[in-house]
Amino acid sequence: MKRLASLLAVAALAAAACGSGTSSPPPGSVPKSGGTLSIAIGGDMVYADPALVSDDSSMLIAAQVVEGLVGLKPGTVSEVVPVLASDLPTASPDGLTYTYKLRTGIKFHDGTDFNARAVKSNYDRWQAFPKGDLQDHATYYAAAFGGFGDTSNVASVEAPDNTTVVIKLRAPQSNFLLSQTGPAFGILSPTSIQVNDGDNPTLSNNPYALAQGGKGKSMVGTGPFMFSEWTPNDHIALVKNPGYWNAAGRPYLDQIVFKPYADSAARVGALESGAVDLVASLDPAAVNKVRGDANLRILHGGSSCTTAQISMNNASDINGAANPLANKNVRFAIASAVEKQSYVNAFYAGEAAVADSWMPAAAQYYKREYLPSYDVTKARSYVAQSGVSGTALILDLWYPTGPATASLPDPKGLAEAIAQDLLTVGFTVNVKTEALSPNFESDQASGKLQMWVSGRTCRWGGPDDFLSTGLFRYVNGGASPEFNYQNDDLNTAMTAALSAADSATARSGWSRAQDLIAADMPTVPLLDAMLPAGAQTYVVGFVGSGGGVENLSSVWLNK
Repeated sequence: MKRLASLLAVAALAAAACGSGTSSPPPGSVPKSGGTLSIAIGGDMVYADPALVSDDSSMLIAAQVVEGLVGLKPGTVSEVVPVLASDLPTASPDGLTYTYKLRTGIKFHDGTDFNARAVKSNYDRWQAFPKGDLQDHATYYAAAFGGFGDTSNVASVEAPDNTTVVIKLRAPQSNFLLSQTGPAFGILSPTSIQVNDGDNPTLSNNPYALAQGGKGKSMVGTGPFMFSEWTPNDHIALVKNPGYWNAAGRPYLDQIVFKPYADSAARVGALESGAVDLVASLDPAAVNKVRGDANLRILHGGSSCTTAQISMNNASDINGAANPLANKNVRFAIASAVEKQSYVNAFYAGEAAVADSWMPAAAQYYKREYLPSYDVTKARSYVAQSGVSGTALILDLWYPTGPATASLPDPKGLAEAIAQDLLTVGFTVNVKTEALSPNFESDQASGKLQMWVSGRTCRWGGPDDFLSTGLFRYVNGGASPEFNYQNDDLNTAMTAALSAADSATARSGWSRAQDLIAADMPTVPLLDAMLPAGAQTYVVGFVGSGGGVENLSSVWLNK
Protein backbone atom coordinates (compact mmCIF):
# COMPACT_ATOMS: atom_id res chain seq x y z
CA MET A 1 0.00 0.00 0.00
CA LYS A 2 2.72 2.45 1.00
CA ARG A 3 4.77 1.60 -2.07
CA LEU A 4 1.89 2.40 -4.46
CA ALA A 5 1.07 5.63 -2.66
CA SER A 6 4.70 6.68 -2.92
CA LEU A 7 4.80 5.84 -6.62
CA LEU A 8 1.69 7.90 -7.31
CA ALA A 9 3.09 10.80 -5.31
CA VAL A 10 6.32 10.64 -7.32
CA ALA A 11 4.28 10.56 -10.55
CA ALA A 12 2.37 13.65 -9.51
CA LEU A 13 5.58 15.47 -8.59
CA ALA A 14 7.17 14.50 -11.88
CA ALA A 15 4.16 15.84 -13.76
CA ALA A 16 4.41 19.07 -11.79
CA ALA A 17 8.08 19.40 -12.66
CA CYS A 18 7.37 19.29 -16.39
CA GLY A 19 4.37 21.63 -16.11
CA SER A 20 1.93 19.23 -17.73
CA GLY A 21 -1.53 19.95 -16.40
CA THR A 22 -0.27 21.30 -13.09
CA SER A 23 -0.05 24.46 -11.04
CA SER A 24 3.41 24.30 -9.56
CA PRO A 25 4.13 25.97 -6.19
CA PRO A 26 6.85 28.60 -5.81
CA PRO A 27 10.33 27.09 -5.41
CA GLY A 28 11.03 26.02 -1.84
CA SER A 29 7.43 26.39 -0.67
CA VAL A 30 5.89 23.78 1.62
CA PRO A 31 2.27 22.67 1.10
CA LYS A 32 -0.14 24.23 3.55
CA SER A 33 -3.06 22.38 5.09
CA GLY A 34 -6.49 23.87 5.60
CA GLY A 35 -8.84 26.23 3.84
CA THR A 36 -11.78 25.94 1.47
CA LEU A 37 -11.43 25.67 -2.31
CA SER A 38 -14.38 27.23 -4.12
CA ILE A 39 -14.95 25.92 -7.66
CA ALA A 40 -17.23 27.25 -10.39
CA ILE A 41 -18.79 24.43 -12.41
CA GLY A 42 -20.83 24.50 -15.60
CA GLY A 43 -23.99 23.02 -14.15
CA ASP A 44 -25.47 21.60 -10.99
CA MET A 45 -24.84 18.05 -9.85
CA VAL A 46 -27.50 15.76 -11.31
CA TYR A 47 -27.54 12.86 -8.83
CA ALA A 48 -25.46 11.95 -5.79
CA ASP A 49 -25.10 8.34 -6.99
CA PRO A 50 -22.03 8.19 -9.27
CA ALA A 51 -23.34 5.10 -11.07
CA LEU A 52 -26.21 7.19 -12.45
CA VAL A 53 -24.39 10.21 -13.89
CA SER A 54 -22.47 11.06 -17.04
CA ASP A 55 -22.27 14.87 -16.89
CA ASP A 56 -18.96 16.60 -16.21
CA SER A 57 -20.01 18.38 -13.02
CA SER A 58 -21.36 15.28 -11.28
CA MET A 59 -18.34 13.21 -12.22
CA LEU A 60 -15.85 15.85 -11.04
CA ILE A 61 -17.60 15.94 -7.66
CA ALA A 62 -17.82 12.16 -7.40
CA ALA A 63 -14.12 11.79 -8.27
CA GLN A 64 -13.24 13.38 -4.92
CA VAL A 65 -15.44 11.04 -2.91
CA VAL A 66 -15.50 7.59 -4.50
CA GLU A 67 -12.77 5.22 -5.67
CA GLY A 68 -12.82 2.15 -7.84
CA LEU A 69 -10.72 -0.96 -7.87
CA VAL A 70 -8.56 0.73 -10.50
CA GLY A 71 -8.03 4.30 -11.68
CA LEU A 72 -5.83 6.36 -13.97
CA LYS A 73 -2.30 7.52 -13.34
CA PRO A 74 -2.51 11.27 -12.59
CA GLY A 75 -2.40 13.35 -15.76
CA THR A 76 -3.15 10.46 -18.13
CA VAL A 77 -6.22 9.11 -19.91
CA SER A 78 -5.18 5.50 -20.48
CA GLU A 79 -2.56 4.39 -17.91
CA VAL A 80 -4.41 2.14 -15.47
CA VAL A 81 -3.18 1.87 -11.87
CA PRO A 82 -4.58 -0.03 -8.89
CA VAL A 83 -6.53 1.99 -6.32
CA LEU A 84 -8.71 -0.07 -3.95
CA ALA A 85 -7.14 -3.17 -5.44
CA SER A 86 -3.63 -3.82 -4.16
CA ASP A 87 -2.40 -4.51 -7.69
CA LEU A 88 -3.77 -4.84 -11.18
CA PRO A 89 -5.86 -8.00 -11.53
CA THR A 90 -4.61 -11.33 -12.79
CA ALA A 91 -6.35 -12.26 -16.03
CA SER A 92 -6.93 -15.82 -17.18
CA PRO A 93 -5.37 -16.82 -20.53
CA ASP A 94 -8.80 -16.87 -22.17
CA GLY A 95 -9.51 -13.30 -21.03
CA LEU A 96 -12.69 -14.30 -19.20
CA THR A 97 -11.67 -14.14 -15.55
CA TYR A 98 -10.11 -11.23 -13.64
CA THR A 99 -8.95 -11.85 -10.08
CA TYR A 100 -8.33 -8.86 -7.81
CA LYS A 101 -6.61 -8.78 -4.46
CA LEU A 102 -7.88 -5.92 -2.32
CA ARG A 103 -6.27 -3.51 0.10
CA THR A 104 -7.10 -4.08 3.73
CA GLY A 105 -7.92 -1.78 6.64
CA ILE A 106 -10.06 0.59 4.56
CA LYS A 107 -13.42 1.89 5.72
CA PHE A 108 -16.19 3.70 3.90
CA HIS A 109 -17.10 7.17 5.12
CA ASP A 110 -19.95 5.72 7.20
CA GLY A 111 -17.62 3.31 9.02
CA THR A 112 -18.58 0.23 7.01
CA ASP A 113 -15.66 -2.05 6.19
CA PHE A 114 -14.41 -2.10 2.62
CA ASN A 115 -13.96 -5.70 1.55
CA ALA A 116 -14.72 -8.16 -1.21
CA ARG A 117 -18.37 -8.49 -0.19
CA ALA A 118 -18.79 -4.73 -0.63
CA VAL A 119 -17.28 -4.88 -4.13
CA LYS A 120 -19.52 -7.78 -5.10
CA SER A 121 -22.54 -5.92 -3.74
CA ASN A 122 -21.80 -2.92 -5.98
CA TYR A 123 -21.29 -4.92 -9.16
CA ASP A 124 -24.34 -7.07 -8.44
CA ARG A 125 -26.40 -3.93 -7.85
CA TRP A 126 -25.40 -2.36 -11.18
CA GLN A 127 -26.03 -5.62 -13.00
CA ALA A 128 -29.51 -5.87 -11.48
CA PHE A 129 -30.68 -2.32 -12.22
CA PRO A 130 -34.27 -2.67 -13.50
CA LYS A 131 -35.58 -1.13 -16.70
CA GLY A 132 -36.64 2.45 -16.24
CA ASP A 133 -34.86 5.27 -14.42
CA LEU A 134 -31.93 3.24 -13.10
CA GLN A 135 -31.01 1.57 -16.38
CA ASP A 136 -31.64 4.77 -18.32
CA HIS A 137 -29.13 6.69 -16.19
CA ALA A 138 -26.48 3.98 -15.69
CA THR A 139 -25.06 4.72 -19.12
CA TYR A 140 -21.44 3.94 -18.27
CA TYR A 141 -22.27 0.43 -17.05
CA ALA A 142 -24.35 -0.20 -20.18
CA ALA A 143 -21.57 1.13 -22.42
CA ALA A 144 -18.88 -0.92 -20.70
CA PHE A 145 -20.76 -4.23 -20.58
CA GLY A 146 -23.41 -3.98 -23.28
CA GLY A 147 -26.43 -4.01 -21.02
CA PHE A 148 -27.79 -5.35 -17.75
CA GLY A 149 -28.73 -8.73 -16.36
CA ASP A 150 -28.39 -11.54 -18.88
CA THR A 151 -27.56 -9.08 -21.66
CA SER A 152 -24.49 -7.82 -19.80
CA ASN A 153 -21.07 -9.25 -20.52
CA VAL A 154 -20.57 -9.78 -16.79
CA ALA A 155 -21.30 -13.43 -16.06
CA SER A 156 -20.68 -13.29 -12.31
CA VAL A 157 -18.84 -11.49 -9.50
CA GLU A 158 -17.58 -13.66 -6.68
CA ALA A 159 -16.00 -12.94 -3.29
CA PRO A 160 -14.29 -16.17 -2.19
CA ASP A 161 -12.76 -14.37 0.81
CA ASN A 162 -12.58 -10.85 2.27
CA THR A 163 -9.66 -9.75 0.11
CA THR A 164 -10.38 -11.49 -3.20
CA VAL A 165 -12.81 -10.52 -5.97
CA VAL A 166 -13.27 -12.61 -9.10
CA ILE A 167 -15.09 -11.06 -12.07
CA LYS A 168 -16.05 -13.47 -14.83
CA LEU A 169 -17.03 -12.27 -18.29
CA ARG A 170 -19.15 -14.05 -20.87
CA ALA A 171 -16.71 -13.08 -23.66
CA PRO A 172 -13.22 -11.54 -23.68
CA GLN A 173 -13.31 -7.74 -23.52
CA SER A 174 -10.03 -5.93 -24.09
CA ASN A 175 -11.40 -2.61 -22.80
CA PHE A 176 -12.47 -4.13 -19.47
CA LEU A 177 -9.82 -2.60 -17.20
CA LEU A 178 -9.75 0.83 -18.83
CA SER A 179 -13.54 1.10 -18.76
CA GLN A 180 -13.55 0.60 -14.98
CA THR A 181 -11.38 3.61 -14.14
CA GLY A 182 -14.07 6.32 -13.93
CA PRO A 183 -16.25 7.52 -11.03
CA ALA A 184 -19.24 5.58 -12.37
CA PHE A 185 -17.48 2.43 -11.13
CA GLY A 186 -16.64 3.85 -7.72
CA ILE A 187 -17.37 1.41 -4.90
CA LEU A 188 -20.06 2.71 -2.52
CA SER A 189 -20.92 1.58 0.99
CA PRO A 190 -23.62 -1.10 0.62
CA THR A 191 -24.92 -0.10 4.05
CA SER A 192 -25.60 3.49 2.98
CA ILE A 193 -27.42 2.38 -0.16
CA GLN A 194 -29.62 -0.02 1.78
CA VAL A 195 -30.61 2.31 4.62
CA ASN A 196 -31.22 5.28 2.32
CA ASP A 197 -33.32 3.49 -0.32
CA GLY A 198 -30.65 3.80 -2.99
CA ASP A 199 -32.30 1.13 -5.12
CA ASN A 200 -35.63 2.93 -5.37
CA PRO A 201 -36.41 2.53 -9.09
CA THR A 202 -38.02 5.98 -9.33
CA LEU A 203 -35.26 8.56 -9.09
CA SER A 204 -37.59 11.36 -8.08
CA ASN A 205 -38.33 9.27 -4.95
CA ASN A 206 -34.77 7.99 -4.40
CA PRO A 207 -33.34 9.74 -1.29
CA TYR A 208 -29.82 8.40 -1.92
CA ALA A 209 -29.65 9.79 -5.46
CA LEU A 210 -31.27 13.06 -4.37
CA ALA A 211 -28.83 13.46 -1.45
CA GLN A 212 -31.59 13.82 1.11
CA GLY A 213 -30.25 13.67 4.64
CA GLY A 214 -26.83 15.23 4.05
CA LYS A 215 -23.51 13.82 5.17
CA GLY A 216 -23.20 10.05 5.36
CA LYS A 217 -26.49 9.51 3.53
CA SER A 218 -25.40 9.70 -0.12
CA MET A 219 -22.25 9.21 -2.21
CA VAL A 220 -20.61 7.26 0.62
CA GLY A 221 -17.25 6.13 -0.74
CA THR A 222 -13.67 5.66 0.44
CA GLY A 223 -12.08 8.74 -1.14
CA PRO A 224 -10.11 11.69 0.24
CA PHE A 225 -13.23 13.85 0.64
CA MET A 226 -16.68 13.10 2.07
CA PHE A 227 -20.00 14.33 0.76
CA SER A 228 -21.45 16.92 3.15
CA GLU A 229 -24.41 18.78 1.63
CA TRP A 230 -26.18 19.73 -1.56
CA THR A 231 -28.37 22.77 -1.95
CA PRO A 232 -29.67 22.37 -5.54
CA ASN A 233 -28.68 25.19 -7.89
CA ASP A 234 -26.59 26.78 -5.17
CA HIS A 235 -23.69 24.63 -3.96
CA ILE A 236 -22.32 21.19 -3.17
CA ALA A 237 -19.96 20.87 -0.21
CA LEU A 238 -17.37 18.18 0.45
CA VAL A 239 -15.25 17.91 3.59
CA LYS A 240 -11.85 16.36 4.21
CA ASN A 241 -11.78 12.67 5.11
CA PRO A 242 -9.43 12.72 8.12
CA GLY A 243 -9.09 8.95 8.08
CA TYR A 244 -8.30 8.57 4.40
CA TRP A 245 -6.47 5.27 3.93
CA ASN A 246 -3.79 6.58 1.54
CA ALA A 247 -1.49 8.57 3.84
CA ALA A 248 0.50 10.00 0.90
CA GLY A 249 -2.70 11.15 -0.79
CA ARG A 250 -4.48 12.78 2.13
CA PRO A 251 -5.93 16.14 1.12
CA TYR A 252 -4.55 19.48 2.22
CA LEU A 253 -7.89 21.25 1.93
CA ASP A 254 -10.49 21.16 4.70
CA GLN A 255 -13.37 21.64 2.29
CA ILE A 256 -14.34 21.98 -1.37
CA VAL A 257 -17.42 23.93 -2.37
CA PHE A 258 -18.74 23.56 -5.93
CA LYS A 259 -20.92 26.40 -7.24
CA PRO A 260 -22.91 26.02 -10.47
CA TYR A 261 -23.03 28.98 -12.85
CA ALA A 262 -25.33 29.34 -15.82
CA ASP A 263 -22.72 30.34 -18.41
CA SER A 264 -19.04 30.81 -19.07
CA ALA A 265 -19.12 34.58 -18.63
CA ALA A 266 -20.62 34.22 -15.16
CA ARG A 267 -18.01 31.64 -14.17
CA VAL A 268 -15.10 33.80 -15.34
CA GLY A 269 -16.64 36.85 -13.71
CA ALA A 270 -16.79 34.97 -10.42
CA LEU A 271 -13.12 34.05 -10.81
CA GLU A 272 -12.08 37.61 -11.63
CA SER A 273 -13.98 39.00 -8.66
CA GLY A 274 -12.56 36.43 -6.27
CA ALA A 275 -15.95 34.83 -5.60
CA VAL A 276 -14.40 31.49 -6.58
CA ASP A 277 -10.85 30.16 -6.55
CA LEU A 278 -11.04 27.93 -9.61
CA VAL A 279 -13.13 27.45 -12.77
CA ALA A 280 -13.29 23.78 -13.69
CA SER A 281 -13.41 24.31 -17.46
CA LEU A 282 -12.66 27.34 -19.63
CA ASP A 283 -13.88 28.05 -23.14
CA PRO A 284 -11.43 29.80 -25.50
CA ALA A 285 -12.75 33.32 -24.78
CA ALA A 286 -12.35 32.66 -21.08
CA VAL A 287 -8.82 31.31 -21.63
CA ASN A 288 -7.81 34.61 -23.20
CA LYS A 289 -9.36 36.60 -20.34
CA VAL A 290 -7.55 34.52 -17.73
CA ARG A 291 -4.26 34.87 -19.61
CA GLY A 292 -4.64 38.63 -19.46
CA ASP A 293 -5.12 38.80 -15.68
CA ALA A 294 -1.97 38.80 -13.53
CA ASN A 295 -3.91 37.42 -10.57
CA LEU A 296 -5.05 34.34 -12.48
CA ARG A 297 -3.44 31.40 -14.22
CA ILE A 298 -4.32 28.70 -16.73
CA LEU A 299 -4.27 25.15 -15.36
CA HIS A 300 -3.63 22.80 -18.24
CA GLY A 301 -5.87 19.77 -18.50
CA GLY A 302 -3.23 17.12 -19.06
CA SER A 303 -3.47 14.66 -21.96
CA SER A 304 -6.34 15.28 -24.35
CA CYS A 305 -9.32 12.96 -24.53
CA THR A 306 -11.44 15.29 -26.65
CA THR A 307 -11.57 15.36 -30.45
CA ALA A 308 -13.15 17.43 -33.22
CA GLN A 309 -13.59 16.38 -36.83
CA ILE A 310 -15.39 16.91 -40.11
CA SER A 311 -17.89 14.07 -40.20
CA MET A 312 -19.02 12.77 -43.56
CA ASN A 313 -21.77 10.61 -44.95
CA ASN A 314 -20.05 8.23 -47.38
CA ALA A 315 -23.24 7.02 -49.09
CA SER A 316 -23.47 7.13 -52.88
CA ASP A 317 -26.51 9.37 -52.62
CA ILE A 318 -28.16 11.42 -49.89
CA ASN A 319 -31.84 12.29 -49.90
CA GLY A 320 -31.99 11.17 -53.56
CA ALA A 321 -29.05 13.27 -54.80
CA ALA A 322 -25.60 12.00 -55.84
CA ASN A 323 -23.04 12.44 -53.08
CA PRO A 324 -19.47 13.45 -54.04
CA LEU A 325 -18.23 12.32 -50.61
CA ALA A 326 -18.62 8.73 -51.81
CA ASN A 327 -15.49 9.44 -53.86
CA LYS A 328 -12.32 8.82 -51.81
CA ASN A 329 -10.32 11.44 -53.71
CA VAL A 330 -12.89 14.08 -52.78
CA ARG A 331 -12.51 13.15 -49.13
CA PHE A 332 -8.70 13.35 -49.39
CA ALA A 333 -9.03 16.71 -51.13
CA ILE A 334 -10.99 18.01 -48.15
CA ALA A 335 -8.42 16.59 -45.73
CA SER A 336 -5.65 18.45 -47.59
CA ALA A 337 -7.57 21.70 -47.93
CA VAL A 338 -8.31 22.41 -44.27
CA GLU A 339 -5.76 24.44 -42.30
CA LYS A 340 -6.12 22.70 -38.94
CA GLN A 341 -3.60 24.81 -37.04
CA SER A 342 -5.57 27.94 -37.86
CA TYR A 343 -8.63 26.37 -36.22
CA VAL A 344 -6.57 25.56 -33.12
CA ASN A 345 -5.48 29.18 -32.89
CA ALA A 346 -8.79 30.83 -33.78
CA PHE A 347 -11.35 28.70 -31.98
CA TYR A 348 -9.45 26.91 -29.18
CA ALA A 349 -7.12 29.69 -27.98
CA GLY A 350 -4.20 27.41 -28.84
CA GLU A 351 -5.35 24.82 -26.29
CA ALA A 352 -5.48 21.96 -28.80
CA ALA A 353 -3.20 19.90 -31.02
CA VAL A 354 -3.59 19.09 -34.70
CA ALA A 355 -5.00 15.57 -34.98
CA ASP A 356 -3.17 12.78 -36.71
CA SER A 357 -5.54 9.89 -36.10
CA TRP A 358 -9.15 9.33 -35.16
CA MET A 359 -8.36 9.34 -31.44
CA PRO A 360 -6.03 11.47 -29.30
CA ALA A 361 -2.35 10.69 -29.00
CA ALA A 362 -2.70 9.81 -25.31
CA ALA A 363 -5.42 7.23 -25.93
CA GLN A 364 -4.68 3.55 -25.52
CA TYR A 365 -3.18 1.94 -28.67
CA TYR A 366 -2.96 5.24 -30.55
CA LYS A 367 -1.01 5.08 -33.80
CA ARG A 368 0.22 8.12 -35.67
CA GLU A 369 -1.17 7.95 -39.21
CA TYR A 370 0.65 10.86 -40.90
CA LEU A 371 -2.59 12.25 -42.27
CA PRO A 372 -2.53 14.82 -45.08
CA SER A 373 -1.27 18.21 -44.00
CA TYR A 374 -2.51 21.55 -45.28
CA ASP A 375 -1.54 21.68 -48.96
CA VAL A 376 -3.74 23.58 -51.42
CA THR A 377 -1.87 22.23 -54.46
CA LYS A 378 -2.29 18.66 -53.27
CA ALA A 379 -5.97 19.27 -52.51
CA ARG A 380 -6.58 20.53 -56.04
CA SER A 381 -4.76 17.50 -57.41
CA TYR A 382 -7.09 15.20 -55.46
CA VAL A 383 -10.09 17.08 -56.86
CA ALA A 384 -8.76 16.58 -60.39
CA GLN A 385 -8.17 12.87 -59.75
CA SER A 386 -11.70 12.47 -58.46
CA GLY A 387 -13.26 13.39 -61.79
CA VAL A 388 -15.87 15.39 -59.93
CA SER A 389 -16.37 18.98 -61.05
CA GLY A 390 -18.80 21.86 -61.40
CA THR A 391 -22.05 21.67 -59.50
CA ALA A 392 -21.10 18.21 -58.25
CA LEU A 393 -18.61 19.94 -55.92
CA ILE A 394 -21.38 21.67 -53.98
CA LEU A 395 -21.53 20.44 -50.38
CA ASP A 396 -23.74 21.07 -47.38
CA LEU A 397 -21.81 21.54 -44.13
CA TRP A 398 -23.91 21.46 -40.96
CA TYR A 399 -23.22 22.61 -37.44
CA PRO A 400 -25.40 22.29 -34.32
CA THR A 401 -27.07 25.28 -32.73
CA GLY A 402 -27.00 24.93 -28.97
CA PRO A 403 -24.71 25.18 -25.95
CA ALA A 404 -20.98 25.31 -26.67
CA THR A 405 -18.99 22.24 -25.69
CA ALA A 406 -15.34 21.53 -24.94
CA SER A 407 -14.98 19.81 -28.32
CA LEU A 408 -16.93 22.48 -30.26
CA PRO A 409 -16.69 25.84 -28.46
CA ASP A 410 -17.70 27.74 -31.63
CA PRO A 411 -19.27 25.31 -34.10
CA LYS A 412 -20.56 28.09 -36.38
CA GLY A 413 -17.16 29.79 -36.61
CA LEU A 414 -15.42 26.47 -37.24
CA ALA A 415 -17.88 25.50 -39.98
CA GLU A 416 -17.50 28.85 -41.71
CA ALA A 417 -13.69 28.62 -41.59
CA ILE A 418 -13.80 25.12 -43.08
CA ALA A 419 -16.12 26.35 -45.84
CA GLN A 420 -13.71 29.16 -46.68
CA ASP A 421 -10.75 26.76 -46.89
CA LEU A 422 -12.69 24.42 -49.18
CA LEU A 423 -13.69 27.31 -51.43
CA THR A 424 -10.02 27.89 -52.28
CA VAL A 425 -9.70 24.43 -53.85
CA GLY A 426 -12.91 24.45 -55.89
CA PHE A 427 -15.72 23.45 -53.55
CA THR A 428 -18.85 25.44 -52.92
CA VAL A 429 -20.02 24.91 -49.36
CA ASN A 430 -23.46 25.78 -48.01
CA VAL A 431 -23.14 26.24 -44.25
CA LYS A 432 -26.34 25.16 -42.53
CA THR A 433 -27.52 24.71 -38.98
CA GLU A 434 -30.35 23.35 -36.86
CA ALA A 435 -30.98 22.88 -33.17
CA LEU A 436 -28.75 20.27 -31.59
CA SER A 437 -31.64 18.44 -29.94
CA PRO A 438 -33.66 16.85 -31.33
CA ASN A 439 -33.16 17.89 -34.97
CA PHE A 440 -29.40 17.79 -35.52
CA GLU A 441 -28.81 14.68 -33.42
CA SER A 442 -31.68 12.85 -35.11
CA ASP A 443 -30.71 13.86 -38.65
CA GLN A 444 -27.07 12.99 -38.00
CA ALA A 445 -27.92 9.52 -36.67
CA SER A 446 -30.36 8.73 -39.47
CA GLY A 447 -27.99 9.71 -42.29
CA LYS A 448 -29.78 12.85 -43.49
CA LEU A 449 -26.72 15.09 -43.14
CA GLN A 450 -24.03 15.17 -45.83
CA MET A 451 -21.16 16.73 -43.89
CA TRP A 452 -21.03 18.23 -40.39
CA VAL A 453 -18.68 19.34 -37.63
CA SER A 454 -18.67 17.08 -34.60
CA GLY A 455 -16.75 16.45 -31.41
CA ARG A 456 -16.36 13.86 -28.70
CA THR A 457 -14.98 13.66 -25.18
CA CYS A 458 -14.12 10.12 -24.17
CA ARG A 459 -15.84 8.10 -21.46
CA TRP A 460 -12.56 6.21 -21.21
CA GLY A 461 -9.43 6.74 -23.29
CA GLY A 462 -9.62 3.60 -25.38
CA PRO A 463 -9.85 3.00 -29.13
CA ASP A 464 -13.22 1.28 -28.79
CA ASP A 465 -14.77 4.48 -27.41
CA PHE A 466 -13.50 6.51 -30.37
CA LEU A 467 -13.17 4.23 -33.40
CA SER A 468 -16.04 1.85 -32.72
CA THR A 469 -18.66 3.35 -30.42
CA GLY A 470 -18.02 6.93 -31.48
CA LEU A 471 -17.58 6.34 -35.19
CA PHE A 472 -17.63 3.27 -37.36
CA ARG A 473 -19.30 0.38 -35.53
CA TYR A 474 -21.67 -1.68 -37.64
CA VAL A 475 -25.38 -1.52 -36.88
CA ASN A 476 -27.52 -4.58 -37.59
CA GLY A 477 -24.70 -6.18 -39.55
CA GLY A 478 -23.86 -3.23 -41.78
CA ALA A 479 -22.57 0.30 -41.93
CA SER A 480 -24.27 2.76 -39.61
CA PRO A 481 -26.68 5.14 -41.37
CA GLU A 482 -24.80 8.05 -39.79
CA PHE A 483 -21.59 7.61 -41.80
CA ASN A 484 -22.59 4.90 -44.30
CA TYR A 485 -18.98 3.76 -44.25
CA GLN A 486 -18.91 0.13 -45.36
CA ASN A 487 -15.60 -1.52 -44.57
CA ASP A 488 -15.88 -5.18 -43.64
CA ASP A 489 -12.14 -5.49 -43.01
CA LEU A 490 -12.35 -2.64 -40.50
CA ASN A 491 -15.36 -4.19 -38.79
CA THR A 492 -13.51 -7.49 -38.53
CA ALA A 493 -10.38 -5.81 -37.13
CA MET A 494 -12.31 -3.81 -34.53
CA THR A 495 -14.40 -6.79 -33.46
CA ALA A 496 -11.29 -8.93 -33.06
CA ALA A 497 -9.44 -6.19 -31.16
CA LEU A 498 -12.30 -5.59 -28.73
CA SER A 499 -12.68 -9.32 -28.05
CA ALA A 500 -8.93 -9.97 -27.75
CA ALA A 501 -7.83 -11.97 -24.72
CA ASP A 502 -4.44 -10.24 -24.43
CA SER A 503 -3.08 -6.73 -24.91
CA ALA A 504 -0.68 -7.65 -27.74
CA THR A 505 -3.53 -8.96 -29.88
CA ALA A 506 -5.68 -5.96 -29.00
CA ARG A 507 -2.91 -3.53 -29.92
CA SER A 508 -2.35 -5.27 -33.25
CA GLY A 509 -6.05 -5.18 -34.07
CA TRP A 510 -6.52 -1.51 -33.20
CA SER A 511 -3.35 -0.61 -35.11
CA ARG A 512 -4.72 -2.30 -38.21
CA ALA A 513 -8.06 -0.57 -37.69
CA GLN A 514 -6.42 2.85 -37.68
CA ASP A 515 -4.47 2.00 -40.84
CA LEU A 516 -7.65 0.92 -42.62
CA ILE A 517 -9.47 4.11 -41.67
CA ALA A 518 -6.52 6.28 -42.73
CA ALA A 519 -6.44 4.61 -46.14
CA ASP A 520 -10.07 5.66 -46.79
CA MET A 521 -10.43 8.99 -44.94
CA PRO A 522 -14.16 8.46 -44.24
CA THR A 523 -14.07 11.53 -41.98
CA VAL A 524 -11.41 14.19 -41.41
CA PRO A 525 -9.90 14.47 -37.92
CA LEU A 526 -9.16 18.09 -37.09
CA LEU A 527 -7.75 18.42 -33.59
CA ASP A 528 -7.43 17.07 -30.07
CA ALA A 529 -8.69 19.69 -27.62
CA MET A 530 -7.34 20.25 -24.14
CA LEU A 531 -9.63 21.02 -21.19
CA PRO A 532 -7.92 23.93 -19.41
CA ALA A 533 -9.10 25.19 -16.05
CA GLY A 534 -8.48 28.63 -14.61
CA ALA A 535 -7.54 29.61 -11.07
CA GLN A 536 -6.26 32.23 -8.72
CA THR A 537 -2.46 32.22 -8.59
CA TYR A 538 -2.52 30.93 -5.01
CA VAL A 539 -4.13 27.64 -6.11
CA VAL A 540 -1.30 25.12 -6.49
CA GLY A 541 -0.89 21.38 -6.84
CA PHE A 542 -3.53 20.90 -9.55
CA VAL A 543 -2.92 17.92 -11.88
CA GLY A 544 -5.10 17.82 -14.99
CA SER A 545 -6.85 14.56 -15.72
CA GLY A 546 -7.27 14.89 -19.48
CA GLY A 547 -10.98 14.16 -19.20
CA GLY A 548 -11.93 16.97 -16.83
CA VAL A 549 -12.33 14.66 -13.83
CA GLU A 550 -9.42 15.71 -11.62
CA ASN A 551 -8.63 14.37 -8.17
CA LEU A 552 -8.15 17.51 -6.09
CA SER A 553 -6.52 15.99 -3.01
CA SER A 554 -3.13 17.35 -4.17
CA VAL A 555 -4.40 20.95 -4.34
CA TRP A 556 -3.50 23.48 -1.63
CA LEU A 557 -3.86 27.20 -1.16
CA ASN A 558 -0.65 29.22 -1.02
CA LYS A 559 -2.05 32.13 0.95
